[in-house]
Amino acid sequence: MNDVITAILERRSIRKYKPDQISDADRDLIVKAGLHAASAKNTQPWHITVVQNDDLIREITRQTKAAILRANVERYLALANNENYAVNYGAAPTFMIVGADPKVSACPVEDGTLVLGNMMLAAYSLGIGSCWINQPTAVCDEPEFRAFLTSRLSFPAEMKIVGSCAFGYSAVEHPKAPPRKEGTVNIVR
Repeated sequence: MNDVITAILERRSIRKYKPDQISDADRDLIVKAGLHAASAKNTQPWHITVVQNDDLIREITRQTKAAILRANVERYLALANNENYAVNYGAAPTFMIVGADPKVSACPVEDGTLVLGNMMLAAYSLGIGSCWINQPTAVCDEPEFRAFLTSRLSFPAEMKIVGSCAFGYSAVEHPKAPPRKEGTVNIVR
């Protein structure tokens, strides 16, 4: 099996991290992999905000929780009320937010998702764990959260958050993939 297939089959979400920051070189390779994702008509409608400041990551957590409560996002209310919830699982030292401009691409969500997928695979290939984080996406249009994104993170106002991801060195043994569901593939010849 080649390295790409191995990364696809073995990468798993990591939810417990060491506090050690990833190197600038590795961070830059992860971002570069994201920037080389496919996009509809090669529009490259994305923006990646990289946060490597613990205080700011804690503020992203506070702002996300407050926005969930203000917007009453039912599926995340339990997380927002959990004092231990953190967008970086409390330790991942790098947090990235990917946005895409819906005025530039006919498929901004798909384009941004490919960016995140590339970045998570690149991270795995470098020995760095990652985990997709949904909650900021769920509240990206909540007015106070949007103001926080644009003022404190310089996140472009025209961008819609597609997803975010925690990155860092795993503090746990790498999990094995659970069995794949049966009956999800149909081959027509």
